[in-house]
Amino acid sequence: MVAVPHSVRKWPGVARAAATVAIPGLAGVAAGAGPASAIATIGAFAVVYGESRPYRVRWRAVAIVGCVLVALAGLGAAIGAVVHRAVAAGGSAWWPMLVVLTMTVTVAACAFVVDALRLGAPGAFLMLLTLEIASSLPMIGVSAAAIVGWAAVGAGTALVVAMSGVLVRPRTPERTAVAAAVAAVEAVEEENTPAHRRAAVHDLHAAWQCLHDAGLVGSQHPLFRALLAAHARCATVLHGVDHHEADPEDDFRPQVPLRRPSARHRLARAAHPGGRSVAVVVRLLVAGPVAGGIAVAAGLGRPDWAVITAAMILHQGPDRILGTYRAVHRFVGTVLGLALLAALSMFDVRGAAFVLVLAAMMAGIEAYLVRNYGLAMVFITPLALLLGALGTPGNLVTLSLERLVETVIGVVVALVVMWGVLPRAHRRILAHADGRVAGTIDRIRAAGDARELAELRRDLEFDLHASTTAAIIAAHTEPGWTASRWTEHRRLHERGYRMLTGC
Repeated sequence: MVAVPHSVRKWPGVARAAATVAIPGLAGVAAGAGPASAIATIGAFAVVYGESRPYRVRWRAVAIVGCVLVALAGLGAAIGAVVHRAVAAGGSAWWPMLVVLTMTVTVAACAFVVDALRLGAPGAFLMLLTLEIASSLPMIGVSAAAIVGWAAVGAGTALVVAMSGVLVRPRTPERTAVAAAVAAVEAVEEENTPAHRRAAVHDLHAAWQCLHDAGLVGSQHPLFRALLAAHARCATVLHGVDHHEADPEDDFRPQVPLRRPSARHRLARAAHPGGRSVAVVVRLLVAGPVAGGIAVAAGLGRPDWAVITAAMILHQGPDRILGTYRAVHRFVGTVLGLALLAALSMFDVRGAAFVLVLAAMMAGIEAYLVRNYGLAMVFITPLALLLGALGTPGNLVTLSLERLVETVIGVVVALVVMWGVLPRAHRRILAHADGRVAGTIDRIRAAGDARELAELRRDLEFDLHASTTAAIIAAHTEPGWTASRWTEHRRLHERGYRMLTGC
């Protein structure tokens, strides 16, 4: 609940996040654009998605996410304008449900892609936050063209800032990843505890994928040799450790992990009804309209807050234990964030000061979003409210109360959906994942072409990782049932890894 895991060299990413907000915002203020220039923040979110990636692939990730954020800003602005005009003209109080449904479909689609590709944090969160903020701006008179234009400026700035170090230290992401893995292995060599073993395995896999993305695996580069040596030492330490518990060591062996399959392959793999990505989507499609509908029926002015609360608790995966922690993080972080907003309202936060406050909030989000969601919410809450009003909201007490009530609605709906919708999804997900492993093993045995065999081996390792994740979720959710399948699951993994090593 309160832990903040150590992260190597976090400050460069924090500085980049703050700079990406500050540069276009301050330039806009200097040029006379006023607080509207701060809208560039929603495009600047793209910089977060490039962190820890090698420059060889970072530009593409940031550019793609930047385009998505600009498109979502345009969609949110268009929908928000329609709803604002309809409500202002005396239309039904249920018009805001159009925003609710748009947010629900958007987060379901984004969450499916993120989960299928195994992209990890921040996942679909900043994408949905962009849509939500953009949908609120027409209510204070900002045009759709201005919203899209400033979002594009922010996305462009994010790309430039994300790639700013390539000419000076082009291997920094790779060096950072390898250093983290080596340090984690040294820690487990000094003290062989479950926590150290999990950290070592996680950091080693992350470093190998980083080197794959950088094109260094199989080369004679010092980073490749250093990581290979650390990997071998970790395998030696873990040899003979009891693997009858559900942990990431289940998928750690002496050989170098293979590169991830193509995005197309991962998306196709996730589209099965028995997969975890589909379970995430189903729960999101249920929770969004329910949370939004309750907020509208209660006469609350911003049902989108209830929707984003429920969606952000559910979108990271079907693990009910971790999801429950996330729900508590969301509530506590929101309360503290509202307190921070109240403190900020005591000062005259306008012009350049407004932009610098948003930059500081963005830095806090980057610093804690992956490491502690509750702390990240302390910064997310004031950023969203300040940016949605382009300054300190007028009636802060009423707004804070509404935000708090809608957060409670979102948390409760998310917990009910998490525990009540598809209550045995963990069983189906594990059975499906293990079935994928068994099917790929059979295909490898029947394969005759060398190229096909190489692709199948890559697919098998990916399927083994997915199976391990499914087993951990099942063990968290229903330990007794998972224990009854554990011997069969372990035997299947032994077959799979023996096939990968040629034994």
